[in-house]
Parts: sequence; C-alpha cells; structure tokens
Amino acid sequence: MTELRIARAALALLMCATLWACERDPRTAAVGEEPTRLVPKPCWFETDGDWPLAQCFMMEVPEDYAEPAGRRIQFPVVRFVAFEPDPDKVPLLHLGAGGPGAALGLEPENASEWLWINYAEMTVDDGRDLIVMDPRGTGMARPRLTCDEFIRDAETAFQRHLSRDEEARVFTFSMERCYSRLSEQADLAQYHSANVARDVDALRQQLDLDKLNLYGVSYASRYALTVARDFPQSVRALVLNSAVFPEIKYTQQLPADTLEAYQRGLDFCREDKQCNSRYPDLQRRLESLVQTLDENPRKIDIRHLYSEEEYPFVLTGQRLLRVLFQALYDESFYPELPRVIEGLENGNNAPVKEAIGKFMNILLDPYFGDAAGVSHFCHEEAPFVNFDRARTEAAESGILGGAVRADVDLLQVQCRIWAIPSAPLDESRPIRTPLPALVLHGALDPVLDAADADEARQELPNHQWLLFPKLAHDVISASNCAESAAARFLDNPGNDATEGVAQCRQEELAAEKAPVQPEEHPGDNGENPLAEPPEQATGQATDGTSPADPGSRSDAVSQETPAAQ
Repeated sequence: MTELRIARAALALLMCATLWACERDPRTAAVGEEPTRLVPKPCWFETDGDWPLAQCFMMEVPEDYAEPAGRRIQFPVVRFVAFEPDPDKVPLLHLGAGGPGAALGLEPENASEWLWINYAEMTVDDGRDLIVMDPRGTGMARPRLTCDEFIRDAETAFQRHLSRDEEARVFTFSMERCYSRLSEQADLAQYHSANVARDVDALRQQLDLDKLNLYGVSYASRYALTVARDFPQSVRALVLNSAVFPEIKYTQQLPADTLEAYQRGLDFCREDKQCNSRYPDLQRRLESLVQTLDENPRKIDIRHLYSEEEYPFVLTGQRLLRVLFQALYDESFYPELPRVIEGLENGNNAPVKEAIGKFMNILLDPYFGDAAGVSHFCHEEAPFVNFDRARTEAAESGILGGAVRADVDLLQVQCRIWAIPSAPLDESRPIRTPLPALVLHGALDPVLDAADADEARQELPNHQWLLFPKLAHDVISASNCAESAAARFLDNPGNDATEGVAQCRQEELAAEKAPVQPEEHPGDNGENPLAEPPEQATGQATDGTSPADPGSRSDAVSQETPAAQ
C-alpha cells in the first residue's frame, strides 16, 4: 500500500508538470484578464491508431461567478474529433460521470477507449465530435475536492467489526476533518449544478460553438436540465440517461426506494419459476443472513484496485446490505444474487467477493470528489427534505432498512458540518424545457426509481421515453440498442427514435446469452435458472399535444446519493 501511495504521489507530480507547468497560479486572476479561458494541453493519456483524434484542454472559470476577478478553478476537457467530420452536426458534450462527484476516468492511469467507444455510434462514427469533461471539483479538476480523510478511515474501518453507531462516528469525524482542510482551499458553497451549468456555457463560448447537444447520465442529467433551463439558446437537444430530476426528493423517499431496490433484486429470481424453485424464500433468508452477520461478522479476503495485497474485509449484515445495493446498479448481478445469499449461508464466500471488491473500488477511489458531492446535496436537495419524516419511515423499514437508518442521520450531519447556503426554491422545481429530449431509463435501477422518472419526465413537453425492463443504471453503456436510439435522436430530434428498439433488445439479449455457458458454483448444479425472457423496451414520444407509440462513493456509505458512478 505504501508503494502504491508513493507511486500515486509521483504520478501527481508528473500530471502537474504536464498540465500546469510554466503557468501562473490559476487560483488568482490577473488584473483585466477575461474571467474564463480554455487552455490547450498535450493530451496526458496514451492513444492508439484506432482512436479518433483527441484534443485536450483545461478550462478555467471563476470559482464564484459573482466575483469574476477572484479565485480561479480548472476542469479537464477532451474533444474527440469525428473520423469523418460533418460540419452540420453539432457536437455532443458528455457532462461527466454523475455522482455527484464521480470522475469520468480521464486520469492517465484510467483513461481508455471507454471514454469514446460507448458513444461512438452517436458521435465520432457519425460525423459528430464528442466532448467529455469532469465537472468542477471532481476527477482531474483543480482543485479536486476529495476527502482523503474518508479514504484513510474507510480503509481502516472496513477491516474491523464496528457497530452502526461506531461506524457513523468514524465517518462523521472523517467529514469534519475533510471540511476543515478543504474549506481553506475552496469555497465549498460554489460547487453545485447551477455553477456547473455556467461552466458549460462558458466552455461552449470558448469552443466558439453556437449550440451543444448535451448528454447526461445519472446526476449529470441534472446538469443537462439545468443548462437547458438557464441557457436554452445554447442547447440543441438533450440525451438523459438514468435521469435525475430536481423536483424528486430522493432522500425523502430513501427508505421506501431502498427496500424496493432489494425487492426488485429478489423478485428477479422469485418471478422465474425455475430460479424460485432452486432458491426459494430468498427474502427471509437474506433477512436472517443480515442478522447473523451483524451478530457474527465474517472476515473475507478480497482484492481491490488500490492494493496489491489481499484486503481483510469484515462483513457485517449492514455492510452486506451496502455491498448488495451497490451491486444492483449492474443488471448482470441480478442473476448472481441468489448464489451470493446461498453461498454466505453455507460458508462459501466466493460468490460475494467480486461485489465486495467493486464496493471497495468506489469507496477508495482517490479521484472521487466526495466533498463536491456533499456540497451539491447540501445546497440543492437537503434544504427541501423533511428529515424527521425520512427518519420515521426509516425506523419502520425493517431488517433490510438497517443501513438506511444510519444514512439519513449521516446525510443531515454532513450538511451541518458544511453549513453552506440553501439553493433558491427554483432548484427544487420541475424543469419544463421545450427543447427536444430523449429520456432513457432502466426498470431495475436501484437508486433512481423508474416510476418516479416516468412521472417526472412528463413535465418535459417535447421528449421521447424509453424504458428497458431488464436494465438497471446507465442503459446506454449496457445496450447498443439504447445507443442506436440516441444516435437516431441526435440526427433528427423531431423523428421518433424509439421505433424498433423492442425488437432490437430481443435480438441483443438472444445474442448475449447464446454463446455463454453458465458458470458452475460450488453447491449448485451448474445450471443458470435465470435464463432471461425476451425483453420489451417500451417507448413513447411526446410533443406536448398528443402521444405517439414509441446510468457513488456516497452510495457505498450512504445509499441515497442518486448517481453513483
């Protein structure tokens, strides 16, 4: 671990030399200088011959737009030029990984073809440039508002058996120390969606573009909606993938939504006759397992990205709930959930190890701007939440709601520590932009309930809707059919982009499962009881008059924040 931290420190010095060497300190503006600027940079990551041309920048903006001559901040921008550029096609701006606070993966050690290949059909392969960024405070932004104190404490805490109250005290102390340090480097009240929208419009102007298409996944979809509200003349169309809507009080619904997420995971097997026969009574068994592990925690040696050695994770019942909730972001985990439960019942830890490793990867991610995420939450959601009501509902949430009870308290404590001003009431109201929008959602999404999204999207007078019953969070990364629909929408937002998606998904699912042999686990017969039936993607296009047939570290400790990476 020590060697890895030294390596990261050396890498950080190299990045500073590459990105910011020979420049004045960006934290202060020179007299008479423009408040924003786009600084070209040599790209800090490696590419190969299959990649589109990459142009790299650091975008510099005021931290506080009310004080344009004050402290400056920077965030990274990469423009992937289309293989055969079409000058009539407006670029697509990817607004980051969501979270809020999640990094997109632009760092030298993390950058890969994933940055563009998931979006190639609707951008670089179709004559349209793709622009990607990390929002202020996250990833490679400067400053990066990461709570290193939290990372260090989490690395220690999850190797120990701590009660729910002890764990809450540890992470409260982490956040107090984090705030004390970062508040000397940044005005934490300036990290919220409205300022990200200002950053985006400033970037558009620096790129000398009349308009942008906006792509938002998870919490970044709220950025897209905010830009559309505040700078409508700057936007051509929006693609909203696993969307966050400002009028939904996610924390208010946290107890019910969390239980429903677990229930969807269990129902995935219960509703399949063969699986239910093979793994009966899963809810009772999971509840019993949570109680057993709380009384007698189990040490499980796992691997994660930030250590070359095995990590001795202590699994309690409450931690199991957090691991499972995070795993449910990925639809591929749903068929594995019964095996995880049965394995732990029988003393077989192998099925759960991968899920724990992924949980720790998020928890220990040094590029996750968790302090920026807390600023977003405390500014634009917490002021509109009735925490007393949320606590009352959490108290009634039963065994599977155990982790939620601690989460509600910790979320409110974080905002007391941050003590930043509340957003104006407009930040809690629906955004009824007339701009064309494509809204895509997964019915299995654990953190952004599909029924809520279905209701909220109807406030958009000019949108098309696609619901994917067998997908969870971030449907475009999971389905080529979803990306193809987005490509058709961007080419002509006035046409129905939802046509043919249901048939496409049936073919996609058939192709996915045909060559795959089920993995044999100890204790079962090697058969996969969850052979998926053909999925029907449902869609609807609306123009405001008549309907037509037609994707966080915070989540690792608190399941609420909509948008995990």
